[in-house]
Amino acid sequence: MAAKSEGATRPVAGWQAVILPDNWSQRWPDYDGAVWYRIDWQPGCVDTDNGDSPVGLVIESIIMAGAVYSEDTLLWRDRHLQEPLSRSWNSPRYWLLPASHLREGRVLWVRVAGVAAQTPGLGRVRLGSPEAMLTVMEQGHWRTRTLPFINLVVSAVLGFLALFIWLAFRSQQVFGWYAVTAFCWVLFGVNTLATQAWPFSDTRMVAQANTLAYIFFIASFCVFSWRLLELRCAVWREFPLLALVAGLAGVIVLSPGWEGLQWAGHISSLVFLLNGLCITGWALRRREAGPLMVAGFYLLLIAIGVRDVLILIGLLSSDFYLSQYSCLLFMLMAAVFLGLRVAGDARRIERFNQELSVAIEKACDDLSATMSKEHRLALDNTRLQERLQLAHDLHDGLGGQLVRSIMMVEQSDDGLDKSRYLSMLKLLRDDLRQLVDSGASASASAAPPQTPVEWLAPLRYRFANLFDALEMLLVWNVPDAWRTQPTAVQCLLLARLVEEALTNIVKHSQARCARVTLQLPDDALLLLRVEDDGVGFDVAAVQGGGLGIGLESMRARTERHGGALTLCSQPGATVLEVRLPLGRS
Repeated sequence: MAAKSEGATRPVAGWQAVILPDNWSQRWPDYDGAVWYRIDWQPGCVDTDNGDSPVGLVIESIIMAGAVYSEDTLLWRDRHLQEPLSRSWNSPRYWLLPASHLREGRVLWVRVAGVAAQTPGLGRVRLGSPEAMLTVMEQGHWRTRTLPFINLVVSAVLGFLALFIWLAFRSQQVFGWYAVTAFCWVLFGVNTLATQAWPFSDTRMVAQANTLAYIFFIASFCVFSWRLLELRCAVWREFPLLALVAGLAGVIVLSPGWEGLQWAGHISSLVFLLNGLCITGWALRRREAGPLMVAGFYLLLIAIGVRDVLILIGLLSSDFYLSQYSCLLFMLMAAVFLGLRVAGDARRIERFNQELSVAIEKACDDLSATMSKEHRLALDNTRLQERLQLAHDLHDGLGGQLVRSIMMVEQSDDGLDKSRYLSMLKLLRDDLRQLVDSGASASASAAPPQTPVEWLAPLRYRFANLFDALEMLLVWNVPDAWRTQPTAVQCLLLARLVEEALTNIVKHSQARCARVTLQLPDDALLLLRVEDDGVGFDVAAVQGGGLGIGLESMRARTERHGGALTLCSQPGATVLEVRLPLGRS
């Protein structure tokens, strides 16, 4: 029997017979407070052969908080029988009653405190042998405490794994939504294990937080299912859904009563149901294994939810709710589905890597062959350039010295003595050594002459005797110091140009006077001028007829070093001028 009580004392009147489990909101709508339950039993109802034997007592649930008395003896009470109420709704209790509590007319009193919106009342009460009742309590504890705990732990672990995968691969957003769904489910499922309202101040705040977790779970679950199935045009579904969630959250937070919370929960459940039906229809149209499997599990979740609702409203009789495990089943299925997708992606990546390795190996072979061919061509080109350079050096250096020697022999009327021949041969030897040791390949790091006079000395030594023998005047005009010191390569270039120019004067000009002038007009320019008063020649005709090999060699050398060579010739005046920028190799 049950009766309402305004205080902590047992009511005297107003008792009504009830059948356990009882939900007093069906009998006293909108009643928030305390209700006393009175349970009378006869000792003969206890299955025992010995009247002095104890009896086991099990109360499956008290919604929300309560206290249990055997007559006036307190067996147990919750910590908070007023707001914030303790939460014994999912905690079976067991007591071993001594034989003294089994006398004729003994009464068991249970005081329950609850609120109408939370289906308040008393669960089943069982009496029997201690062994049988202990088994009933352990089964109930496994069903209502242990299994939900395992459920939440597995969901949390899967959520963290998905979160780490998403952090490593941001493009895989389905794993991020899986993590959000798992964490929202954990927050919602904590309600099944909490025994106190902390950190909230009353039962309604607990319900607000739990409802918020529920609608966030439904929303993230829907988005996750869309991303899992890779539905097209998912964006136009997600934005309205997020807007709906924001609106429901505002209703939950701002609504003063319980009605807003209940409607928010009902709308979220309706969204879940409609999404399941839409996914099922889409999967049936696709007729693919993956979508059909997801749709099948979704329909299973809907069926389980409908079953538990029917149990809750009393249309079905059962002590076991499946909803708290169904989502874990779906999450495990989704994890397997994602795992298979990752495995498939890994296989595709492995095949791509193998194909890429083959392609890279082929490309490396082709590149190696091409580079070998280019290397051979480069070596051939280098050899050709070296030969051309050697030809130029022989013509400009050793060739000039040979011409001078030949001219001296030809112009000697009495012949040359042995020492003179030996001197000319030594000069040729020295030129050959210089060609081998330095030549056009002289290093830019070699030490250049410190002054123009030092640069001029070898040239004056080589040509002074020859010009004296030919009774030709040779005048040298050079400054005493560099304004900007040229490099060793530039000095060698200038020497080669002077040698070639003076050799040409000796061979062809019939001049009586030659002049070599080195000027430094500014810090960035060097001007070399070689003049003679010979017979001159037709520059255009010589260049057009391919006769001026030495001249072309001089021009090519100059341009290769960034300079410019000009040549003007007429009877009585031939001028070769070279403009060379300083600071370049």
